[in-house]
Amino acid sequence: MSSQSKSNRNSVLLVIAVFSILILLICIFLLITYSVSSYKESLLHSSLKEMVGESQLELTTDLESGKAVTSNNSSGSSGTENAGRVLKKYKTLYELNNDVVGWLTIDGLKVDYPVMQTIYDEEYYLHRNYYREEAKEGLPFMDSRCMIGKPSTNLIIFGHNMKNGSMFHDLLKYESKDFYKQHKYIRFDTIYEEAIYEIIAVFRSRVAFKDEQTFRFYNFIEADYDGEFYDYYDTIRKMSLYEIDAEAYASDYLLTLCTCEYTVEDGRFVIVARKVADKNEIGG
Repeated sequence: MSSQSKSNRNSVLLVIAVFSILILLICIFLLITYSVSSYKESLLHSSLKEMVGESQLELTTDLESGKAVTSNNSSGSSGTENAGRVLKKYKTLYELNNDVVGWLTIDGLKVDYPVMQTIYDEEYYLHRNYYREEAKEGLPFMDSRCMIGKPSTNLIIFGHNMKNGSMFHDLLKYESKDFYKQHKYIRFDTIYEEAIYEIIAVFRSRVAFKDEQTFRFYNFIEADYDGEFYDYYDTIRKMSLYEIDAEAYASDYLLTLCTCEYTVEDGRFVIVARKVADKNEIGG
């Protein structure tokens, strides 16, 4: 091989090496940036949580029956008397950003976030934090068609399935029936009312094509008559990944949590729960 050829070959190898190192440095930079951003968002959520006041409605276990029950520790006004007023525990958050509609928590998961709603732009918080700043993780947000004042039959909340385990990533743990058995309840307070929900269905679905004739779980917001409720309810029960004993009735209010699921195009992982009445026994 001539010296010229060797020189050219070495030059090519040098360029490849420099290019590889450059790519590696860029990847490291992006990873660090993402990690720092995630950490900052985690601190932000913690600071928001500290602004939330004490809860009155609690989920406990009855010592005699061993069953889960709700208990109201409030000695103040009832939910009816407080209708339309922002709960004291959420006043600071509401004053900070009046797009907040509630707070979602699931014990045993990393799900513990404020829930936002913007009627004019439903996905406004898809990539924004509580201070309306750009943030990759975004925040859980409620379907713009849902109402919390005079609550809709079904409140639908969307959240990212983040690889770092934040937002709604942990919802996929409900693929396991054993996990469900240990985590049957969801807490979702609106800014007006504290509430606990019991899971009634866990299923996979997807966003349908425009002209496709198929079930669209995300279009069930308000049941105008009992039959409409039961049509929806029967469908999601059949779609559920496993049998669930808890049942729902047309008089119930529902909560739907939805995140991306990547086994199919535009896939969705969905959990539906029914609102549990205050102070009532809610299952075994």
